[in-house]
Amino acid sequence: MILWETYQDIVTKHLNRRIRAEDNPDQNQAISAPLTQSQFLVAGPGSGKTTVMVLKILKFIYVDDVHPSSILATTFTRKAANELRSRILSWGDEIRQVLLEDPELEDLHPDLRGLDFNQIITGTLDSISEDVLRTHRDPGAPPPVVIEEFVASGLMLRIGLFDGDKHHNDDLREYLKGLRGTSWGLNTPEMARNLLEIKDRLYYDQVYWNQLLENKDHPGFLLALESVAYYTQYLRDNLLYDFASLEAEFLDQLIKGKLDKFTTTLKMVLVDEYQDTNLLQERIYFQLAKHALNNGGSLTVVGDDDQSLYRFRGATVDLFTNYQTRITEKLNITPQLIYLKQNYRSTRTIVEICNQFCQLDPRFQPARVKGKPSIEAGRKNDYIDFPVMGLFRDDLPTLAHDLSEFIHKVLNDGYTFSHEGEKFIIQADPDEGSPADLSVLMSSPLELSSSGKPRLPLLLRKNLQKYDLNVFNPRGSDLERAWQTALLCGLIMECIDPQCQVQDTIEKLPSQAKHNFAVWRNKAREYWEEDPEPVKPLSLKRFVDAWQNRTPIGRSKWKSNVPLIELTYQLVTWIPHLKNDVESLVYLEAVTRTMSQTGIFNNFGGEILHYDDEELNQASVREAIWNILVPLATGAIEVDEGLLETLPDDRINIMSIHQAKGLEFPLVIVDVGSDFSKNYPAQEFKRFPREGGKPCNMEDELRTCSPLEEPDRSPRDRAFDDLIRQYFVAFSRPQDVLLLVGLESVKDGYHTKQGPRRIANVATGWSRDGKWHWPRLENIKHI
Repeated sequence: MILWETYQDIVTKHLNRRIRAEDNPDQNQAISAPLTQSQFLVAGPGSGKTTVMVLKILKFIYVDDVHPSSILATTFTRKAANELRSRILSWGDEIRQVLLEDPELEDLHPDLRGLDFNQIITGTLDSISEDVLRTHRDPGAPPPVVIEEFVASGLMLRIGLFDGDKHHNDDLREYLKGLRGTSWGLNTPEMARNLLEIKDRLYYDQVYWNQLLENKDHPGFLLALESVAYYTQYLRDNLLYDFASLEAEFLDQLIKGKLDKFTTTLKMVLVDEYQDTNLLQERIYFQLAKHALNNGGSLTVVGDDDQSLYRFRGATVDLFTNYQTRITEKLNITPQLIYLKQNYRSTRTIVEICNQFCQLDPRFQPARVKGKPSIEAGRKNDYIDFPVMGLFRDDLPTLAHDLSEFIHKVLNDGYTFSHEGEKFIIQADPDEGSPADLSVLMSSPLELSSSGKPRLPLLLRKNLQKYDLNVFNPRGSDLERAWQTALLCGLIMECIDPQCQVQDTIEKLPSQAKHNFAVWRNKAREYWEEDPEPVKPLSLKRFVDAWQNRTPIGRSKWKSNVPLIELTYQLVTWIPHLKNDVESLVYLEAVTRTMSQTGIFNNFGGEILHYDDEELNQASVREAIWNILVPLATGAIEVDEGLLETLPDDRINIMSIHQAKGLEFPLVIVDVGSDFSKNYPAQEFKRFPREGGKPCNMEDELRTCSPLEEPDRSPRDRAFDDLIRQYFVAFSRPQDVLLLVGLESVKDGYHTKQGPRRIANVATGWSRDGKWHWPRLENIKHI
């Protein structure tokens, strides 16, 4: 269509993206490459990888004249996919408008107007697999029905454990304990989750089942495989897929040539976040790339091994660090290696401490891409270069109080301090700043410890409320324990099953479910009994009474059946805080999502029946309790604030480091030790691991019978590697200010009768050989 020079000028002048060779040679090389050049882009934090992907895609269209429908781009999350698509559409149209205004390009105007950027295939690999399998299925074949993770957990509970009473089997329980490395908290729902992880690993690592059966003779392991087999057979019998089996089906059809109509036109394949790929996904990408190469195109993968966080979900970072060797062996091509090393997000000081941190531990370096350069500060020098700071206190209440005071000052008149003779003021922009500019990152955002004690997130929430500041932390409570879930689900249960008439007839209900059901019902009764206007025609109390007694509601006639989700939305109208609070909406979404998903394969479609046949009515209630409320009550379902288009701008974000991946904030507070008052061995896995833990145990258990073979690094080394990557991600999120917080004991140690003690902690600069490279954190400014 147009020349590269023309495209480059438009991007520079109208999109304000500096992609000229003299401004950013790495981005220029990545974007300007010929369409036949496959690339391996190692993209550090803040290096503009999304910008590169979008401009590379648009370059294919505008310069190389590639049809949009021939381009496929995958991302790791739905939010990232939405961002990618949004930017393609907006920038693509902006470039088109510039070209349409150029009279010298009049001959191109009809083609420009006909461009449809929506034809570009974007999404997660799961969503793309589902769409392709649905669009290109055999005539008369049903479309794929995909269940989400929480539905899979409920099915494994029922099919894999309760059928045959395997949840009581000592051999199975003992095997899962050994795999986890601990017996703590191994209840029935946790057993189901572990079985699902084994099932996923079998798919993700492409394990040879027969070889596995020959090599493993532990009776508990054989029972685990039997549970997985029953679960997978149930999916096949009911024409259902979970995410792992969906990807496996997609690969199988690609290999068998059943998707030739799709692959015939495929020319360009781009993969983001490749460091979190597993072997099953690698095989899919290589199959897609084979077709793209045959069609005169290329494969581009983008990622950063230092930001690989998902080993516990089956990711294999080795596939990224060994990518060039692997793709050469499989496809006989040598991709162009390009390091996107300029960081446009953070100040020079933050970039420096990130570089220092990932280079502290000599034994971490072999786990990184060979020859990887340091990150370079690429941001313009029109900023205040604040020192990295620390806020450490003797106890948790004082830490929460002082941190809240700091946040309050930043959001109002500013926090003032001096450092090396220079005065600094940290203050949110009075015109554009908001509480959402601050984010608190931690290993876990749960507000209560396992023993029920308040953690920093809860104390911070309470202290900030004194300043009329709210937080956004929907993962602060397990879904089943949140008051929003308790109240809503309790009201539902009181409506559909008063006096536990049906619930008490269900055998094998998990004890955790029974306990939470009782808590939920009590919460509901307390709420409607406090109704200030119980005599209103449509008060909550009368609404619940009508359901319990099957009498007409208001002026309407009693329906013969009611979708449970409709009942839920009716109940929400009497809970103002639930429908008006953004954090509560996340819990509401989790409950309603459970109802809509399980309705896919329930006999009654998620409806409560009210016919003359009482046995049938009770069967619909029993199914709702078993398939919807039990998974909710046993922790099988997690909240997903990622479904929100944007984070609320009137709240301070508290989130896990995993949640923060891909995000950036002007000020980031990283908790490096609020839980560590002493050197407790039970906490070592969070800060200075002595062994690999469950993800590494599962790798070692299954990879012996996988093409991946045994990992090169020891379990302990892999656990250390993952901790370093976790805090590297945390330290690289801020744009302007990085503040580390924790207890004084993490910084200065503590005293015992036997003498002084220190708390080894990767996040505070310890390497696995026991050296403390940042002693007492004297390298940062303490406030």
